[in-house]
Amino acid sequence: MKIVLVGGGSGISPILTELARREISATAIVTVFDDGGSTGILRRKFDIPAVGDFRKNVSATAGEIGKFFEKRVGSHALGNLVFAELIRENGFKKASKIFADFGAVPVVPISFSVSTLVGEFENGQKISGESKFDHPPTKLKNKKIRKISLVPRAKLNPAIPKILASADKILVGPGSVFGSLLVNFAVDGFRAAFEKSRAQKILVRNSADEFGCRGESSAEIQKRFGVEFDRILSPRKNLKRWDGRVLNERICEV
Repeated sequence: MKIVLVGGGSGISPILTELARREISATAIVTVFDDGGSTGILRRKFDIPAVGDFRKNVSATAGEIGKFFEKRVGSHALGNLVFAELIRENGFKKASKIFADFGAVPVVPISFSVSTLVGEFENGQKISGESKFDHPPTKLKNKKIRKISLVPRAKLNPAIPKILASADKILVGPGSVFGSLLVNFAVDGFRAAFEKSRAQKILVRNSADEFGCRGESSAEIQKRFGVEFDRILSPRKNLKRWDGRVLNERICEV
């Protein structure tokens, strides 16, 4: 069985660890559009795609070197600094392959583009940058996001369609709806490649209490993606995050 995970860093990396432990074939497709924290600093300084989510997923199956990558030096994770230097020397496409080799499971970026996540509210007002979704202004906390986009438009990594086509199951999530999950569907060509795949498609939700879509049902969330999912998984009530082992058991049920 081949499982493909689509998402960000904190959400899918624990799942990747558990799949690797169980020796289940897996590949992670990771968003590269964050602009906060260490990633944001390096992105602005060197004009490179976001490195943090990619680093976290590589670290998840990289053993001792992965633990080293997660150590902090001031504002930065050591792995971010290593990855950023590899990008400066080799370009993002080649550097992502070199860095991914530290892990036991393939990790690929959704895109090689340097783009910014933009959200538009129902009244036409906009916010720019994934960090604004994570920490929205107080006056906007209860507002609904109508749609998102990437500026400039992001091109799909050419390797992605083949990865999706070869999957038995595609797991979207868990992770923040806009910054980790929907953002991938805003990359030109991803939605079409996703729909073309014959894999079982599974959406994994986090808590329903999330900025921009607070209180929305699973059906409403699915509508935002513009695609059909075969299964939608939600955590037990009062739990905001999934346990990696529990979720893996749910994924492998059918």
